[in-house]
Amino acid sequence: MEEEKEAEEEEEEEQEMKKENLIITEVFVAGIKGMLIANRKLENQVKTYVTYNKGRDWRLLQAPTTDLEGNSIHCVLPLCSLHLQLQMSENPYLSGSIITKSSAPGVIVATGNIGSELSYNNVGMFISSDAGNSWRQIFEEEHNVWFLDKGGALLAVKQPTVPTRHLWVSFDEGRQWDRHSFSMVPLFVDGVLVEPGIDNQIMTFFGHFSHRSEWQLIKIDYKSLFSKRCTDGDYQTWHLHNQGEPCVMGQKQIYMKRRPASSCMLGPGYSRVLSSEPCICRAHDFECDYGYERGGDGNCSPSFWYNPATVSRSCSHGQNYLNSTG
Repeated sequence: MEEEKEAEEEEEEEQEMKKENLIITEVFVAGIKGMLIANRKLENQVKTYVTYNKGRDWRLLQAPTTDLEGNSIHCVLPLCSLHLQLQMSENPYLSGSIITKSSAPGVIVATGNIGSELSYNNVGMFISSDAGNSWRQIFEEEHNVWFLDKGGALLAVKQPTVPTRHLWVSFDEGRQWDRHSFSMVPLFVDGVLVEPGIDNQIMTFFGHFSHRSEWQLIKIDYKSLFSKRCTDGDYQTWHLHNQGEPCVMGQKQIYMKRRPASSCMLGPGYSRVLSSEPCICRAHDFECDYGYERGGDGNCSPSFWYNPATVSRSCSHGQNYLNSTG
C-alpha cells in the first residue's frame, strides 16, 4: 500500500510539472524540417526555446555576444538567454515579430530581448544566419522586415507609428544596411506588398502622410539595387549544425545561398537545397524501451514505476532469460 501511495504521489507531481511547463506560442521555421521556436512557461517565467527534432529536445537561445556598438554582452546560459516575440501579424502587409522564408533557409529575423525571461521592454531586432545557433542584433527599435529576391536581400522599415521616408536594405544578412529614400514626404507606412515573380521586382508602399490624409500608394522597382545576375562565384554552401550535430531529422542537407555582401540578383534556376543524404542511425535516434525514459545525459533509465529485475523472479536456477537494456 505504501509503494502504491508513493507511486501515486510521484505521478501527481509529474502531472503538476507538465502543467507548469506550458507552450504559450510556437512557430515552425520555414525551410528547416523539424525546427520549431516556442515560448514556454516554466516556473512562472516565459522563455524562448528551439528544437530541431519536432519537440523531443529543447534548448534556450544563445544571446549575441556584442551589441550594435560592439560592446560585450554578458549573458550566460541558462540564467540569461535571448527571448523572441512570436506573434504573427494580423495585417498581411506587415511582417509580424518573427520572419522566416523557405527560399532563405537558416535566416530568421525576430523582435526580442535579452535577459532571464521574455519581456516587452528594452526590445530590439535580432537575426540568425545559421538557423538559431547564433544571433546578432540588427536594430535597437522595432522594424518590419521583408525578404526580397527569394531571400537574397532584406528590406526594413520602421514601425508604422512613426512616419518615415527611408527604407533600409541589406545584402549581407543584416550586417550592413544601406538607406534609401522612397518618398519626398514622411509616410506612415501601413503596409508593404512585395510582388512575387522572377522578372517583376516591384514593391508597393501604402500608407498616409497624416492621420487625416487620404491613402497614398508608392510603387518602387527595386531591380536597380542589384548590381548583376548572380554567377557561380556569388554562391556559397552551408549545412545546419545542431550543437555540432550535422544530422537533423535523419538527414544531412547542404544548402546553397548567396554570399554575404554580394549584391547580385538570384537567377531563375536558383535552388536552396544542393544535396541531401540520410544519416546512419545511432542509439540516440531510437526511443527508449517500455518502462524506460531518457534522462538528461541522453541514456535510457528505468522509470520510477518499472523494476527491470521483476523478469528474473520467474527464472529458475540454471535457466536463462532476456532482459532489456532500455
